[in-house]
Amino acid sequence: MMCGYKRMLKQSNNRINKIKSQVYKSKFGNIEHLIEGEGTPILILHGVSGGIDQGIGLSNSFLSRRYRFVFISRFGYLKSEIPENPSVEKQADAYKELLDYLKINNAIIYANSAGSTSALQLAIKYPQVCNGLILQSANAPLGYTPGTPPKFIFKSNFLYWFFLKLFGKMMFSMFLPKSIHKELSKEEKNELMEGVFFSVLPVTERTRGILFDTFVSNPTIEEDIAFEKIKTPTLILNAIDDPATKISGARTLAEKIKDSKLVEFKTGGHLLHNQDEKVKKEIDKFIENL
Repeated sequence: MMCGYKRMLKQSNNRINKIKSQVYKSKFGNIEHLIEGEGTPILILHGVSGGIDQGIGLSNSFLSRRYRFVFISRFGYLKSEIPENPSVEKQADAYKELLDYLKINNAIIYANSAGSTSALQLAIKYPQVCNGLILQSANAPLGYTPGTPPKFIFKSNFLYWFFLKLFGKMMFSMFLPKSIHKELSKEEKNELMEGVFFSVLPVTERTRGILFDTFVSNPTIEEDIAFEKIKTPTLILNAIDDPATKISGARTLAEKIKDSKLVEFKTGGHLLHNQDEKVKKEIDKFIENL
Protein backbone atom coordinates (compact mmCIF):
# COMPACT_ATOMS: atom_id res chain seq x y z
CA MET A 1 0.00 0.00 0.00
CA MET A 2 2.74 2.46 0.94
CA CYS A 3 4.52 1.77 -2.34
CA GLY A 4 1.42 2.76 -4.30
CA TYR A 5 1.02 5.93 -2.28
CA LYS A 6 4.66 6.97 -2.65
CA ARG A 7 4.62 6.28 -6.37
CA MET A 8 1.48 8.36 -6.93
CA LEU A 9 2.79 11.22 -4.78
CA LYS A 10 6.07 11.25 -6.69
CA GLN A 11 4.24 11.30 -10.04
CA SER A 12 2.08 14.21 -8.89
CA ASN A 13 5.06 16.21 -7.66
CA ASN A 14 6.91 15.61 -10.92
CA ARG A 15 3.89 16.74 -12.94
CA ILE A 16 3.54 19.97 -10.98
CA ASN A 17 7.28 20.71 -11.02
CA LYS A 18 7.27 20.56 -14.83
CA ILE A 19 4.95 23.57 -15.03
CA LYS A 20 7.10 26.59 -15.87
CA SER A 21 5.06 29.05 -13.86
CA GLN A 22 6.17 32.39 -12.46
CA VAL A 23 5.41 34.12 -9.18
CA TYR A 24 4.28 37.73 -8.87
CA LYS A 25 4.70 39.39 -5.47
CA SER A 26 1.43 41.21 -4.95
CA LYS A 27 0.21 43.07 -1.86
CA PHE A 28 -1.79 39.92 -1.12
CA GLY A 29 1.27 37.68 -1.27
CA ASN A 30 2.73 35.58 -4.06
CA ILE A 31 0.49 34.80 -7.04
CA GLU A 32 1.53 31.86 -9.22
CA HIS A 33 0.74 32.39 -12.89
CA LEU A 34 1.55 31.18 -16.38
CA ILE A 35 0.77 32.63 -19.82
CA GLU A 36 0.39 30.42 -22.89
CA GLY A 37 -0.90 30.96 -26.42
CA GLU A 38 -1.85 33.96 -28.55
CA GLY A 39 -5.09 35.80 -29.16
CA THR A 40 -7.85 37.06 -26.90
CA PRO A 41 -6.67 36.79 -23.26
CA ILE A 42 -8.66 34.47 -20.99
CA LEU A 43 -8.10 34.47 -17.24
CA ILE A 44 -8.62 30.88 -16.03
CA LEU A 45 -10.01 30.56 -12.49
CA HIS A 46 -9.92 26.95 -11.27
CA GLY A 47 -12.27 25.25 -8.83
CA VAL A 48 -11.84 23.86 -5.32
CA SER A 49 -8.87 21.52 -4.76
CA GLY A 50 -7.32 22.98 -7.90
CA GLY A 51 -4.32 25.12 -8.73
CA ILE A 52 -2.61 26.20 -11.90
CA ASP A 53 -2.48 22.55 -13.01
CA GLN A 54 -6.26 22.18 -12.79
CA GLY A 55 -6.66 25.35 -14.83
CA ILE A 56 -4.44 23.91 -17.55
CA GLY A 57 -6.49 20.71 -17.53
CA LEU A 58 -9.75 22.65 -17.83
CA SER A 59 -8.45 24.62 -20.81
CA ASN A 60 -7.29 21.43 -22.52
CA SER A 61 -10.74 19.91 -22.14
CA PHE A 62 -13.11 22.81 -22.71
CA LEU A 63 -11.33 25.63 -24.57
CA SER A 64 -10.06 25.94 -28.13
CA ARG A 65 -6.38 26.60 -28.73
CA ARG A 66 -7.04 30.01 -30.30
CA TYR A 67 -6.68 32.09 -27.13
CA ARG A 68 -4.05 33.55 -24.83
CA PHE A 69 -4.46 31.76 -21.52
CA VAL A 70 -3.59 33.37 -18.20
CA PHE A 71 -3.44 30.50 -15.70
CA ILE A 72 -3.20 31.22 -12.00
CA SER A 73 -3.28 29.43 -8.69
CA ARG A 74 -5.89 31.17 -6.55
CA PHE A 75 -5.45 32.02 -2.84
CA GLY A 76 -3.77 29.20 -0.93
CA TYR A 77 -3.11 26.86 -3.85
CA LEU A 78 0.38 25.60 -4.73
CA LYS A 79 2.78 28.58 -4.95
CA SER A 80 0.11 31.22 -4.32
CA GLU A 81 -0.05 32.57 -0.79
CA ILE A 82 -3.16 33.50 1.15
CA PRO A 83 -3.38 36.87 2.95
CA GLU A 84 -4.53 37.53 6.47
CA ASN A 85 -8.32 37.64 6.75
CA PRO A 86 -8.82 36.45 3.17
CA SER A 87 -12.09 37.28 1.42
CA VAL A 88 -13.72 36.93 -1.97
CA GLU A 89 -13.30 40.68 -2.47
CA LYS A 90 -9.56 40.47 -1.80
CA GLN A 91 -9.30 37.60 -4.28
CA ALA A 92 -10.92 39.81 -6.94
CA ASP A 93 -8.52 42.64 -6.04
CA ALA A 94 -5.61 40.22 -6.52
CA TYR A 95 -6.83 39.30 -10.01
CA LYS A 96 -7.00 42.98 -10.95
CA GLU A 97 -3.50 43.64 -9.61
CA LEU A 98 -2.07 40.68 -11.53
CA LEU A 99 -3.74 41.74 -14.78
CA ASP A 100 -2.36 45.27 -14.32
CA TYR A 101 1.11 43.83 -13.75
CA LEU A 102 0.80 41.73 -16.91
CA LYS A 103 -0.41 44.83 -18.81
CA ILE A 104 -3.65 43.10 -19.76
CA ASN A 105 -6.28 45.84 -19.82
CA ASN A 106 -9.21 43.48 -20.19
CA ALA A 107 -9.85 39.78 -20.60
CA ILE A 108 -12.46 37.08 -20.82
CA ILE A 109 -12.93 35.55 -17.37
CA TYR A 110 -13.45 31.77 -17.38
CA ALA A 111 -14.36 30.40 -13.98
CA ASN A 112 -15.08 26.84 -12.99
CA SER A 113 -17.06 25.78 -9.91
CA ALA A 114 -15.64 27.53 -6.79
CA GLY A 115 -13.67 29.93 -9.00
CA SER A 116 -16.94 31.57 -10.04
CA THR A 117 -17.49 33.15 -6.62
CA SER A 118 -14.54 35.53 -6.98
CA ALA A 119 -15.10 35.89 -10.74
CA LEU A 120 -18.52 37.40 -10.02
CA GLN A 121 -16.91 39.82 -7.56
CA LEU A 122 -14.35 40.79 -10.20
CA ALA A 123 -17.15 41.61 -12.64
CA ILE A 124 -18.92 43.70 -10.01
CA LYS A 125 -15.86 45.61 -8.72
CA TYR A 126 -13.84 45.93 -11.93
CA PRO A 127 -16.19 45.72 -14.94
CA GLN A 128 -13.63 47.55 -17.08
CA VAL A 129 -11.28 44.53 -17.08
CA CYS A 130 -14.00 41.99 -17.92
CA ASN A 131 -14.83 41.67 -21.61
CA GLY A 132 -16.88 38.58 -20.96
CA LEU A 133 -17.69 36.20 -18.12
CA ILE A 134 -17.92 32.42 -18.53
CA LEU A 135 -19.27 30.49 -15.53
CA GLN A 136 -19.01 26.72 -15.79
CA SER A 137 -20.67 24.48 -13.19
CA ALA A 138 -20.67 27.62 -11.07
CA ASN A 139 -21.07 28.04 -7.34
CA ALA A 140 -24.37 29.91 -7.38
CA PRO A 141 -27.22 31.07 -5.11
CA LEU A 142 -29.68 28.35 -4.16
CA GLY A 143 -27.25 25.79 -5.49
CA TYR A 144 -26.43 22.76 -3.39
CA THR A 145 -22.87 22.23 -2.17
CA PRO A 146 -22.31 18.65 -1.00
CA GLY A 147 -20.63 17.81 2.27
CA THR A 148 -16.86 17.56 2.35
CA PRO A 149 -14.55 15.15 4.15
CA PRO A 150 -13.22 16.21 7.59
CA LYS A 151 -10.70 19.07 7.51
CA PHE A 152 -7.81 16.90 8.73
CA ILE A 153 -8.05 14.77 5.56
CA PHE A 154 -6.73 17.74 3.59
CA LYS A 155 -3.79 18.27 5.94
CA SER A 156 -2.08 14.94 5.18
CA ASN A 157 -1.14 13.55 1.79
CA PHE A 158 -1.32 9.98 3.02
CA LEU A 159 -4.69 10.42 4.76
CA TYR A 160 -6.14 12.04 1.64
CA TRP A 161 -4.83 9.20 -0.55
CA PHE A 162 -6.09 6.58 1.90
CA PHE A 163 -9.50 8.28 2.12
CA LEU A 164 -9.84 8.08 -1.67
CA LYS A 165 -8.90 4.41 -1.62
CA LEU A 166 -11.65 3.70 0.91
CA PHE A 167 -14.35 6.15 -0.15
CA GLY A 168 -13.72 6.80 -3.84
CA LYS A 169 -17.31 5.90 -4.76
CA MET A 170 -18.62 8.52 -2.35
CA MET A 171 -16.43 11.16 -4.00
CA PHE A 172 -17.85 10.18 -7.39
CA SER A 173 -21.39 10.73 -6.12
CA MET A 174 -20.48 14.32 -5.20
CA PHE A 175 -19.63 15.19 -8.81
CA LEU A 176 -21.39 12.69 -11.07
CA PRO A 177 -24.98 11.40 -10.92
CA LYS A 178 -25.55 7.66 -10.52
CA SER A 179 -26.87 7.43 -14.08
CA ILE A 180 -23.42 8.37 -15.45
CA HIS A 181 -21.40 6.48 -12.86
CA LYS A 182 -23.06 3.13 -13.54
CA GLU A 183 -22.37 3.43 -17.27
CA LEU A 184 -18.62 4.00 -16.84
CA SER A 185 -16.26 1.14 -17.51
CA LYS A 186 -13.67 0.18 -14.92
CA GLU A 187 -10.99 1.86 -17.02
CA GLU A 188 -13.03 5.07 -17.27
CA LYS A 189 -13.61 5.12 -13.52
CA ASN A 190 -9.89 4.68 -12.85
CA GLU A 191 -9.07 7.42 -15.33
CA LEU A 192 -11.48 9.83 -13.64
CA MET A 193 -10.22 8.92 -10.18
CA GLU A 194 -6.66 9.69 -11.22
CA GLY A 195 -7.48 12.77 -13.28
CA VAL A 196 -9.94 14.42 -10.89
CA PHE A 197 -9.23 13.20 -7.37
CA PHE A 198 -5.73 11.72 -7.07
CA SER A 199 -4.38 14.61 -9.16
CA VAL A 200 -5.03 16.82 -6.12
CA LEU A 201 -1.89 15.30 -4.57
CA PRO A 202 0.09 16.78 -2.95
CA VAL A 203 -3.03 18.00 -1.15
CA THR A 204 -0.91 19.68 1.52
CA GLU A 205 0.11 22.25 -1.10
CA ARG A 206 -3.57 23.13 -1.55
CA THR A 207 -4.92 22.80 2.01
CA ARG A 208 -5.25 26.53 2.72
CA GLY A 209 -7.00 27.12 -0.60
CA ILE A 210 -9.42 24.22 -0.12
CA LEU A 211 -10.39 25.39 3.36
CA PHE A 212 -10.75 29.00 2.21
CA ASP A 213 -12.99 28.02 -0.71
CA THR A 214 -15.08 25.58 1.30
CA PHE A 215 -15.63 27.52 4.50
CA VAL A 216 -15.14 31.19 3.55
CA SER A 217 -15.48 31.89 -0.16
CA ASN A 218 -18.24 29.53 -1.33
CA PRO A 219 -20.76 30.36 1.42
CA THR A 220 -20.68 34.07 0.51
CA ILE A 221 -22.63 33.29 -2.66
CA GLU A 222 -25.77 33.12 -0.52
CA GLU A 223 -25.24 36.66 0.78
CA ASP A 224 -27.00 39.71 -0.63
CA ILE A 225 -24.78 40.16 -3.69
CA ALA A 226 -25.67 42.80 -6.26
CA PHE A 227 -25.65 40.50 -9.28
CA GLU A 228 -27.81 43.02 -11.12
CA LYS A 229 -24.77 45.34 -11.22
CA ILE A 230 -22.98 42.93 -13.55
CA LYS A 231 -23.09 44.44 -17.03
CA THR A 232 -20.50 42.07 -18.49
CA PRO A 233 -21.89 39.68 -21.13
CA THR A 234 -22.10 36.34 -19.33
CA LEU A 235 -22.27 32.72 -20.47
CA ILE A 236 -23.49 30.19 -17.89
CA LEU A 237 -22.88 26.48 -18.50
CA ASN A 238 -24.45 23.86 -16.24
CA ALA A 239 -25.72 20.28 -16.39
CA ILE A 240 -29.26 19.61 -15.23
CA ASP A 241 -28.05 16.51 -13.36
CA ASP A 242 -25.15 18.25 -11.59
CA PRO A 243 -25.22 16.96 -7.99
CA ALA A 244 -22.74 19.58 -6.73
CA THR A 245 -24.16 22.83 -8.11
CA LYS A 246 -27.85 22.42 -8.87
CA ILE A 247 -29.32 23.82 -12.04
CA SER A 248 -31.55 26.04 -9.87
CA GLY A 249 -28.46 28.06 -8.93
CA ALA A 250 -27.45 28.56 -12.56
CA ARG A 251 -30.98 29.65 -13.40
CA THR A 252 -30.94 32.14 -10.55
CA LEU A 253 -27.73 33.69 -11.89
CA ALA A 254 -29.23 33.87 -15.38
CA GLU A 255 -32.27 35.70 -13.99
CA LYS A 256 -30.22 38.20 -12.00
CA ILE A 257 -27.51 38.97 -14.62
CA LYS A 258 -29.26 40.92 -17.35
CA ASP A 259 -26.87 40.29 -20.25
CA SER A 260 -26.52 36.54 -19.76
CA LYS A 261 -27.14 33.28 -21.58
CA LEU A 262 -27.71 29.97 -19.82
CA VAL A 263 -26.84 26.75 -21.64
CA GLU A 264 -28.28 23.70 -19.92
CA PHE A 265 -26.91 20.24 -20.63
CA LYS A 266 -29.25 17.31 -20.04
CA THR A 267 -26.42 15.27 -18.55
CA GLY A 268 -22.76 15.51 -17.61
CA GLY A 269 -22.79 16.18 -13.89
CA HIS A 270 -20.50 18.71 -12.26
CA LEU A 271 -17.63 17.68 -14.53
CA LEU A 272 -19.74 18.11 -17.70
CA HIS A 273 -18.59 14.62 -18.56
CA ASN A 274 -18.56 13.92 -22.33
CA GLN A 275 -19.73 17.46 -23.11
CA ASP A 276 -16.27 18.80 -24.02
CA GLU A 277 -16.92 19.57 -27.68
CA LYS A 278 -20.34 21.12 -27.06
CA VAL A 279 -18.85 23.36 -24.37
CA LYS A 280 -16.03 24.44 -26.72
CA LYS A 281 -18.53 25.39 -29.42
CA GLU A 282 -20.67 27.39 -27.00
CA ILE A 283 -17.64 29.26 -25.66
CA ASP A 284 -16.22 29.98 -29.12
CA LYS A 285 -19.59 31.28 -30.29
CA PHE A 286 -19.93 33.44 -27.17
CA ILE A 287 -16.48 35.01 -27.62
CA GLU A 288 -17.01 35.55 -31.36
CA ASN A 289 -20.26 37.42 -30.63
CA LEU A 290 -18.43 39.70 -28.20
